[in-house]
Amino acid sequence: MEIRYDPMIRAPVAVAVTIMMILFSVTDFIGFKLVLGTFFGVEPLFAIIIMAASVAAYVSIGGFRAVVWTDLLQYILLAGLAIYVAILALGLTAQKGVSLLSASLVLGADWWNLFVMGGLMGALVFQLALLPGWVAEQDPWQKIWAARDERSEKRGLLLGAGLLALVYFCCLITAIGLSVLYPRPGGEVEAEMLYLKVISDNVAPWLLALLTIGFAAASMSCTDTFATSGASCISRDLIQRHLWPTATMKEMLITNRILVIVMIAISASIALNVNSIMDAVIIATVIGTTSYFFPIIGGLYWRRATKWGALSALIAGGGTQILLISYELFWHKQPLDTISPLLTEHGVLAGLSLSALFFAGVSLLTPPTEDIRLAPFFPDIAEKVFGRGIPAVDRRSLRYQEVMERIEEKMAGDRAHLHLFIDFLPVRADGALMPEEMKWDLFVEKIKKMHTLWFTPTGSHIVYRLSQADMLACVKMVRGDTSQIWLSAEPRREQRERQKDEIFLAYEEIEDALLEFGMTPVIRA
Repeated sequence: MEIRYDPMIRAPVAVAVTIMMILFSVTDFIGFKLVLGTFFGVEPLFAIIIMAASVAAYVSIGGFRAVVWTDLLQYILLAGLAIYVAILALGLTAQKGVSLLSASLVLGADWWNLFVMGGLMGALVFQLALLPGWVAEQDPWQKIWAARDERSEKRGLLLGAGLLALVYFCCLITAIGLSVLYPRPGGEVEAEMLYLKVISDNVAPWLLALLTIGFAAASMSCTDTFATSGASCISRDLIQRHLWPTATMKEMLITNRILVIVMIAISASIALNVNSIMDAVIIATVIGTTSYFFPIIGGLYWRRATKWGALSALIAGGGTQILLISYELFWHKQPLDTISPLLTEHGVLAGLSLSALFFAGVSLLTPPTEDIRLAPFFPDIAEKVFGRGIPAVDRRSLRYQEVMERIEEKMAGDRAHLHLFIDFLPVRADGALMPEEMKWDLFVEKIKKMHTLWFTPTGSHIVYRLSQADMLACVKMVRGDTSQIWLSAEPRREQRERQKDEIFLAYEEIEDALLEFGMTPVIRA
């Protein structure tokens, strides 16, 4: 969002996402302690310690790659669990001679009435609240940016949304079946416990152990993702962006792993004192959905969207949603749909409507976004901004050959991953070493003034050489260590040679800027 709109968007979004990630992680700890407590009588404190220690260990050691691979395995177990329990509930109702249709009719005549905000319509609103919120959340987009190519990105996002909808649908079927098997629960905690009760009452001990693994997998899968996403928001969007802009990549890696453990510890502490899962999930999701769903999706497809429209949508949508939830919890002390059916699920429709209205209205009333920010998202504007091509380079020169030999290249899908590591040494004209350390911010400003293609849409810690609309393919410069510069690019397979030329040009421009500080670059072997 910062690239599309303006740096001022970054901090409020980071705070909102971090709060959401903590709330989501809390629900997973609650689920894990309820499962172990219900099935095996494990004390809540010990259950939470087991989960916190396990997740902290494999995330800290394996990093984001460990999160992605464990998520894949754990989601398979989660989906299998949801499908099995739905089939179990339907089978038990069938044994009583009650079909799914009959079971849903038992819920009341209003169940099938699409004009009544309850029953089937309530389930649809629930999907409306959760699925857009999931699409706009930090954690799936973090995986999208880490995907090996665009095809994997699109397939992963669509598959994730589809499988998430499948789990929600299975939970809906299970709830209908449980309405026949048990008396209607008096609250959300009692309703959540029925899910565990139908399993413990009807499953053999050996299968119960396998299902417990499924529950554990689901809890850990979500918690590791939420912890890494929340830690990333704090480390990259707040600490590195505002508090420690000169931090190196190695320093930020250490900081991020410490923050992952802190996020897990905070969530675990809250979970010891909270027992309701579903309400925390819905509250976290509707806040996210009403805050930044329209700024994110609208910014990708509507070029007239502006930073002021996005900011007003964040404030109006998210602020209204927080006020509605606060009123419901602390003053009204009962669901808002007792006031009006349109306020079901904490009034998410009101928050979404205001967010959309402010996003569109304020965007149309404020000046359009500059082309340099639109170019990475809209091909026709990119052609206008970047259509001049790149200067020719002499590929036969010894200097060019030396740089090419040091570029590390790996293929992943339809993308090449190119890396060049540069050390910079402070020297005088006579070759004597100078002890002074180069100021990174001053260097970034210097190279931007000397060569206009260098751009910092997300702060001085990441500098892009914007020569085309595909920002993954553009050369990116970061500070690897106190005396290192790391260059990287992820061009499409057919663009590899062009981007190697771009890296060579970037190296020469970096050399020009370093000379202004009395330093010289040395390519690492």
